Amino acid sequence: MASTSSHSDIQIGWVGLGEMGSGMAHNLQKHLASQSRHLTVWNRSPGKSSEIEALGAQVAPSLEALFLKNQVIFTSLANDAAVENVYGQLFALAQNATHPMIFIDTSTVYPTIPRKLSQALSEIQGGRHAFLQCPVFGRPPAAHAAQLIWLTSGNAEAIEKLRPYFAAMSKSIIDLKTEDVGQASQFKLMGNFFVVGTIELLAEGLTFAEKSNMDQGAVLKFIETFFPTPSWITYSQKMADRSATKAGGFPVTLGLKDVGHMNTLAKENGTTLPTAELAYKHLEIMKERGAGDHDWSTMIDVLRNPPQGKL
Repeated sequence: MASTSSHSDIQIGWVGLGEMGSGMAHNLQKHLASQSRHLTVWNRSPGKSSEIEALGAQVAPSLEALFLKNQVIFTSLANDAAVENVYGQLFALAQNATHPMIFIDTSTVYPTIPRKLSQALSEIQGGRHAFLQCPVFGRPPAAHAAQLIWLTSGNAEAIEKLRPYFAAMSKSIIDLKTEDVGQASQFKLMGNFFVVGTIELLAEGLTFAEKSNMDQGAVLKFIETFFPTPSWITYSQKMADRSATKAGGFPVTLGLKDVGHMNTLAKENGTTLPTAELAYKHLEIMKERGAGDHDWSTMIDVLRNPPQGKL
């Protein structure tokens, strides 16, 4: 891959300011500002740009305007369709780019998507551009606190060049050391399986405790002491507090997307994920109840209040 420019000269753009993208972009802007540089951002809903603009970022009036100003573009998008749509536009612009570009997608998508995008980009301008798939682990509060776990896959030279920027948005970087960008998406779905499996286990255990009239404070103290990990503590507390609002969480609708992807991927590889299949059923029920925008830990309500009195 040809070099884009020196580190200090790289112009960086960001597409997608949802709850995760906003947190990551804020930290990247702070890192750039410490070097008297700025991030350029574009979001489909312009109103989401005001906070990061106040930090010194510049807001592009269009995706094309953002592309023309930058050599490196990060994307954080909601789903597979959004990723394909945005990259369709970016790659059309890349046909006439005057310099090498690096694209980094941080979204959680099915593995075929990044593989298709990487192949398409390799056919543009003789393969002078690079595409990295770099999904992240962590909830929105972790994104805002630069405490994400960052995965990397794709061109090794591009990854090394951008490592300082990844570090500015995360607490740890796991380099999968592979050109197969689909591997990062597979790894992310595997990791999210452990998360949704934890939520399902906690939902069952906490409901069991509630129905058995066990002291809730004692149960939470046991979890905190015996399983002192952020996911166990955070999700058990949210369930106990019946705090399932979307703010700072991960909505049921996106949970269905991710769990559906992991179930499909498992079957394609000759295995099954019974826990994920059960979690998917519970998430579907909550969506049908109108809780699609609630945090996916709300699945505990299916156990607390089963449909027709049973599951």
